[in-house]
Amino acid sequence: MAAPDRRRVSLPRATVGALAEVLTLSAGAGLVVAGADAARGRLPSVLRPGNPVVTGLGVAAAGIATTLAARRPRVQAYLSLPSPDVPHGEETHFIPHRNLPMAVAGSAAVAAVAVGVARLETWTADEVARMLSSKPDPGPLADLLGQAAVSAGVALAGLAGFTLYSSRVSVQQSVFESAYAAIPTRGGVTGGPGSGLEFGQLGREGRRFVSQAYTADELGAVLGCPASDPVRAMIPVSALTGDDARDAAAVVAEIERLGGFAKGTIVLAAPTGNGYVSYVQTETVELLTKGDCTTVAVGYSILPSVLAITRRARAAAAYANYARAVAERARELNPDARLYVFGESLGSIIALDAFGPDFAQKLTGLGFSGGLFAGVPIFSRTDQALRPRDPAIREHDGLQYAAERDQANDTHPGYLNLTHPTDPLALADFSSFLRHGLDYWGRPRGAFIPLVSFLVNLADAKNAMSLRPGEFRPSPGHDYRYDTAVAVARAYGLPFDQEDLVEAALRERELAWSVRRLLARRFADARAAVVRQLRDWGVDPATLTARSGEQRRTAVTSVDPLTTTDTARGRPGQSVGDSDQAVAHE
Repeated sequence: MAAPDRRRVSLPRATVGALAEVLTLSAGAGLVVAGADAARGRLPSVLRPGNPVVTGLGVAAAGIATTLAARRPRVQAYLSLPSPDVPHGEETHFIPHRNLPMAVAGSAAVAAVAVGVARLETWTADEVARMLSSKPDPGPLADLLGQAAVSAGVALAGLAGFTLYSSRVSVQQSVFESAYAAIPTRGGVTGGPGSGLEFGQLGREGRRFVSQAYTADELGAVLGCPASDPVRAMIPVSALTGDDARDAAAVVAEIERLGGFAKGTIVLAAPTGNGYVSYVQTETVELLTKGDCTTVAVGYSILPSVLAITRRARAAAAYANYARAVAERARELNPDARLYVFGESLGSIIALDAFGPDFAQKLTGLGFSGGLFAGVPIFSRTDQALRPRDPAIREHDGLQYAAERDQANDTHPGYLNLTHPTDPLALADFSSFLRHGLDYWGRPRGAFIPLVSFLVNLADAKNAMSLRPGEFRPSPGHDYRYDTAVAVARAYGLPFDQEDLVEAALRERELAWSVRRLLARRFADARAAVVRQLRDWGVDPATLTARSGEQRRTAVTSVDPLTTTDTARGRPGQSVGDSDQAVAHE
């Protein structure tokens, strides 16, 4: 018997097939409805389901019966593609705290919303058609114009919503988060002493990145040995000119000002769309090198990755220029420094696509020793060219592949792709609207229904991360915290003899920062509420301390930070987030 053909059909052919399937299903549904109406008309009046509740229960019973039938192996085998003739590996771990009643409730809610939206669209189109024709029964042309008007309105509303969302993201980037509002007092980080950029320029993720840097004392307390202050350099989008040569020179200049080229390990990180750099990766490097490291990140967007993905080609070209400039200057100032690249999620596309399928040879030629790419989405051209089509192949053209922690632990120093084969974000593909989605090795997977399968995959992508601060667990999704430390140690060739100590420190530090953010937000919200209430009373919070007298000074000083007008351009160590938070809440 010939082996089944699992090649993915072309997009034009898939489009025709999807259209045919939708029309066939629509015709079949129409026949079912017509047949049900005819059957109901022939029933005795006493048996006819006139009550909507009775009709709904009947439809639900039919749906349950269909679902039970679809669960039978023969039906599943008929509806699904042939199973892959390769081992499946470990059992899939599902998201905790999810159960059948919750899934049924969620499905019912989605169905209700979908029906409501469809009804609203039909009613709106009919009303527009009546307005255009000035007749109670508009003709086909008026109906067509009504549908077109509704479609145009939806498109304009979507464009307006996107514009509003983008503007809100820009505002959020400029608002100081209370937990990361203090200007750094130590050197070695962007925004602190000696930096060429001001703390207020860095954006929300940039301020988080530099604020969470370990200090020598913190590293010494964890490791029990002397350590040095690691360097973290962040070049935000606002500081870029668009001229790659000038921007690369600015990146090198900032690293040099901070003393970054004097460190033994230098990591050039490509952030996600909104500027986020994995703190687990960065803190692992700082712990394993005892602070003898520099992490550099250059932004290219302030939008979430799903919206910034259109900028990936331009960002990859700029990243290549940064890598060349950093490598050249490192050779001049510290030839012994080891250089690495890093990217997670959309950042992995930027780092991988910067040099193309032969990136490993090109980066090695520049002086880089390795790199880590975590959660690589399917849109990476380099990954598409190199990813093996056989799970047994673990290395291709200088790029190693690991699907989970144990496989990462078996790799050697060099370039490592750490991607879970069931990561929905790594498999997300817009063409699944019209054709089968692919598994990690490029094979069509599962049953396919046009549009429905795409919506299911979209929901999977949305729920790809289920995080609990301080807990690193094996994940089938887009959470790579459990695997990252081992992957960093192996790919960067760093000693990992204190594995338990490092892993515990990473978990505790994540929990501590999460608690700090939570408390800072709650206090900021509470202070902002107090200020609003005082202003409603006609009381200026700035005068409250003086008016209350010395005996009340302690009770009211918590309001004072909200009355300041200082900005991030003030003196180091000054907390600037409270006033900005108050403005944001008003």
